[in-house]
Amino acid sequence: MQGLKANFHLVWLLVLLAGCAGTESPTTSPTPIVGRIGDVGLAPTPTLHSSDTAVARSAASEVSENDRPGGGRSLGDPYIPELGNTGYDAQQYTLKLALDPAVTHVTGTTTIQAIATIDALSQISLDFIGFEIGLVKVNGSAVSFSRANGKLIINLPQPLAAGTTFEVAIEYAGAPLREQSAYVGFIEALGLQYVDGKTIFVVAEPDGARYWFPANDHPRDKALFRFEVTVPAGLTVVANGRLITTQNNDTTSIFIWGHDRPMAPYLALVAVGPYERIDAVSPGGIPLRHYAFAESRADFEQAVAVTGEAIDWMSQLFGPYPFEEFGYVAAAVPGASLETQTMVLLSSTITGQRTAVHEMAHMWFGNWVSLDSWQEMWRNEGFATYVTMMWENRGDPEGLDLEVAGALAATAENDPQYPLGNPPPQYLFGYNTYFKGAAMVHALRREVGDDAFFTGLRAYFQRYGGRTASDADFQAVMEEAAAVPLDDFFAEWLD
Repeated sequence: MQGLKANFHLVWLLVLLAGCAGTESPTTSPTPIVGRIGDVGLAPTPTLHSSDTAVARSAASEVSENDRPGGGRSLGDPYIPELGNTGYDAQQYTLKLALDPAVTHVTGTTTIQAIATIDALSQISLDFIGFEIGLVKVNGSAVSFSRANGKLIINLPQPLAAGTTFEVAIEYAGAPLREQSAYVGFIEALGLQYVDGKTIFVVAEPDGARYWFPANDHPRDKALFRFEVTVPAGLTVVANGRLITTQNNDTTSIFIWGHDRPMAPYLALVAVGPYERIDAVSPGGIPLRHYAFAESRADFEQAVAVTGEAIDWMSQLFGPYPFEEFGYVAAAVPGASLETQTMVLLSSTITGQRTAVHEMAHMWFGNWVSLDSWQEMWRNEGFATYVTMMWENRGDPEGLDLEVAGALAATAENDPQYPLGNPPPQYLFGYNTYFKGAAMVHALRREVGDDAFFTGLRAYFQRYGGRTASDADFQAVMEEAAAVPLDDFFAEWLD
């Protein structure tokens, strides 16, 4: 057993560091993002919601108290209450950015199309930290604004009735403010990362989107995204979704990307660098697009070699891959990778396929269905870790049992002294979240049986896809599939 523990620590060290965040193909081709709300091809699609659970009811209580005409400055997540805002539902973000890896300076305009969710909405707030704000417009007219406690507070020119669509544009510039997140101790700061004057990338989980663009920065308010990024000629811009077009001249290039599936702001990505593009298609027909650096392309291609096989395998287990395309982009992330939606940020310091599979699993567990509260992180990282174990032990159930036993033993040895369902902020991405979470998933599978386990997971993604779900929502779906109560099981593991 001691040898197993030692081997287990060695084998899984990369996955522990990698998951910080960070399928049959769809039967119809995704519709490109072609315009604004009301234009052909982009109908209003409300995404703001809270699950019908005890956590959500508590959050709803906080929100109702905050839903004054100006909306509230929290979405009511008890774990990270400083995130999110109420009174409106973000529909689409358009990020226009000018970036240069050699100059730590950003010029940007973020345009948000939104829908009022309360009557007499006269003021909204956004999560936004740092930068100098030059101008804020609402429906084309300049308006007054202020800043307080990590919020950008915007006064609307006239009160809006619930259901009214409106557009906010924020112009800003300057160097990103660098502060360490209370939830991510192994990265100096979240947001835009500049490396050696050559590359830029974003790390934003869980509370870092607000450090590079104004947003309703909580997974409960997902939206569509469009990126229009200008960089010096010769560099490539990578973002979420699909590359729509590229415009080149002698000195600059503009890359326009669009993602037409709901996405939480923390999963938004921009990466800039001298990338080489690698195109492929999975055996099941899912478009694949990767971006590598020339000097590390061989290791990168080895790490992503299983992409097509693995994504089709996951599609068969959990339901069709839910997005337009999938791929990996290399970045000099210090010992971590991130499950940025459709385009995984893959650390160029990590080799091997384990991390790539782990982050791919997040496309379902965390991205397609996101957490209703950040304290439920075990569902993201525990499942991604377990799916990676399943992949490595497919066809070998005894090997899977042995690996899970090693995870549980190592977790006991680690002795976290806090419940899996409510980790302290500094341990949100701790050992317990990954490995006890994986052991819980395996125990649930044994508790309900394979048929109910996979039937329940497919129902979970079908019911909550594009949205968030709570632990209680997940438990209810699994109880339906298994036709047995699971209160005792979930209480034993989580509480």
